[in-house]
Amino acid sequence: LRGGLPTSSIVEKFIRGGEEENFDLVIQVWSLDGAPVFTSAARAALPQKGTIGFSDANANGKGYRVFSMQTPNRVIQIAQEMSARRELAQSLAMRTVLPILLLAPILLGLVWWLVTRAVDPILEAQRQVASRKADDLSPLACEGLPDEVKPLVIELNLLFERLRQAFAAQKAFIADAAHELRSPLAALRLQAQSILRSDNEETRDTGARRLIGGVDRATKLVEQLLSLAQQESGQNATFRSDRVRLIDIVQLAMSDVIALAHHKRIDLGLAQGDVGAMRANGESLRILVRNLLENAIKYTPVGGVIDIAIEQTDSSVRLFVEDTGPGIAPEHRERAFDRFYRAGGSEETGSGLGLAIVKAIAEQHGAKVALKSSARFGGLKVTVDFPVAEAIAS
Repeated sequence: LRGGLPTSSIVEKFIRGGEEENFDLVIQVWSLDGAPVFTSAARAALPQKGTIGFSDANANGKGYRVFSMQTPNRVIQIAQEMSARRELAQSLAMRTVLPILLLAPILLGLVWWLVTRAVDPILEAQRQVASRKADDLSPLACEGLPDEVKPLVIELNLLFERLRQAFAAQKAFIADAAHELRSPLAALRLQAQSILRSDNEETRDTGARRLIGGVDRATKLVEQLLSLAQQESGQNATFRSDRVRLIDIVQLAMSDVIALAHHKRIDLGLAQGDVGAMRANGESLRILVRNLLENAIKYTPVGGVIDIAIEQTDSSVRLFVEDTGPGIAPEHRERAFDRFYRAGGSEETGSGLGLAIVKAIAEQHGAKVALKSSARFGGLKVTVDFPVAEAIAS
């Protein structure tokens, strides 16, 4: 346009391309004073737009998108029909979307195959769990599982192992409890039958007293069984929610057994120390101390001595119970915490549950129980160490 050639010949060669008129793309050129210089489609009759840049225009019932620019000696206007622009956009859209539509089934099939392969091990684990019996706690297979799922299956296997151990302990407990209850119940039945058969009033009274004593022992055994079952199953979920003083708990437990101690003329003493409060379950601690005292009273001879002491160190709050009884031989001390275990050679009878209950409650509180020989009395010395974390300022 600036090189001196006639504007009409340049534009005609560019636009017409040998065609008579092109109404899709219209070019109009004006001089600066508004005189028409060239139009590629005379019948389009587009209005002269003074706006430089993009604008819209209507001519002969058609819409056009117009672009105008100004040179030093001309104003050039290029316009295109809106319908042609839409057709071009549709054509471009089809060329873009059609390959996607053709590839979509292939891509979906590939995604389905990959997801199926990834999920198959998980579904297999789910099928293993769904097909199991209630008592089957064997571990799930981890082979072939995605790395993201393996930790979950490993934790499930650990849970199965804990449940298996808990069920095994429960079965052993039930079997032991049934065995221990069978003998006293059989004895009670025989005593009741002998009372019914006896015609002698004195014999009947003696039998009745023995029957009452047997019922008391059986009741005590059942209470200890229930207490042990509760402590071992962790039903006491609020065992650390109380603010208690160990000295107060010991005094309450002593009041529970003071009649038994007086009956055997046992000197039951308490050495009070400067001990603050603890976070613990008061009732559980009372059961712990009462079982220690009942064991000590049972095995301490008539006229003996039982001493209780409490002290606080930098690392623990320690409870001592020592007596003048026969003690427990070192080779039997480890097994003394087993349920229903009774050391040989003892003339006293019992359920064999007292120390098992003590150990279960101590473990709930993070405490450790130890059996030693009493240097003062020569009998048994039991120590229970509660961690210093359980202690709080008084």
